[in-house]
Order: sequence, then C-alpha cells, then structure tokens
Amino acid sequence: MAQVQEIWNKLNPRERLTATGALIVVLGWIVGVVARGLGTGTLALGLIGGIAVLVVLYLKYANPTIQWPVAVPLITLGIAAIVAIFAVLTLIDWLGYLNALGITGLVALGLYVVGALLMAWGAWKEYQVEKPALPNMSASSASTAPPAAAPPAASAPPAEAPTAPPADTPPSEPPPSSSSSSGDTT
Repeated sequence: MAQVQEIWNKLNPRERLTATGALIVVLGWIVGVVARGLGTGTLALGLIGGIAVLVVLYLKYANPTIQWPVAVPLITLGIAAIVAIFAVLTLIDWLGYLNALGITGLVALGLYVVGALLMAWGAWKEYQVEKPALPNMSASSASTAPPAAAPPAASAPPAEAPTAPPADTPPSEPPPSSSSSSGDTT
C-alpha cells in the first residue's frame, strides 16, 4: 500500500483527476453489481477502461524505463475518451428506464457517467499540457516519399540601381538585324 501512496504522490494534478475519475468508474461498476447485477454491458467496459488507465499511470511512475509505443497522455486520453463516449451513450440509452433502475441503479449509472467524464477531462487537460507528437502510422511510405521542396523566399533582396557606363567607353551597338533572303530578286 505504501508503493501505491508513493505513486499517488508522484502524479501531477491532472493525472490525479484522471485517476480519480477512473476510481469513480470502478466504484460505479461495484455499485452496479450490487444493484441487481447492473455491472454487465457498458459498465464492464468502464471497469476495464478505468483499470487500464490506473495501470498505465501506475506503470508510468513505477517503472520509468518502459518504452511506450506512444506518449502516455495520448494513451490515457484514448482510453478515457472511449469510456466517456460509452458512458454518455449508456446514459442516453437508459433515460427512458430511469424509474426502473431504483436508487442503487441510478447511483451506479451516475457514478459511471461522472467518473468517465472526469477521467476524460483530466486526460484531456494532461494532453493539452504535454502536447505529445502523434505517432506516424505510415512509416513505410515515409521512406519512399520525396523530400519536401524548400519554401519560396519571402522577398528578394533589393536590386541595385543600374549605373551608367563610364564616359570613355563607346556605347554598345545594337546587334545587326538579320535580313532573310528568300531568293527573291527584284
């Protein structure tokens, strides 16, 4: 338990917000299971997503030598966004049946939706601060692509004013005009 507390202390405020949202989603699943087995379906997806976010945040600080395929804020944002979308869709789906849920079902649904939105908001705030580069999914085409052309110059340097030839040099003569002879004789 001391290691979990140590990891919690290492989290920045945005990651704590994300982790708190994930814990609320997990709590919503537990309440849903207690409330007549409502822990199946999208609440179980919320449980998996919440645990995944907690594991990613834990591994980020417990083992900092992990080579992540993409930046950690991007991973947590992706998971949190999927969970939040399904939470909102579940809420919309259950709006017509709210009276059939009972108080514990309403609490479970409320915890799921609020936790998912809180988790997504914290992940979004962390993503905005970190701004990690998006992964290049077309690595094979990057090597065959031609190099980008240099951008055109913004402005040309000012041209020098033409100078008059020195007075002692004769002016240049225009080239002689070429007359074409077509073979006519007049």
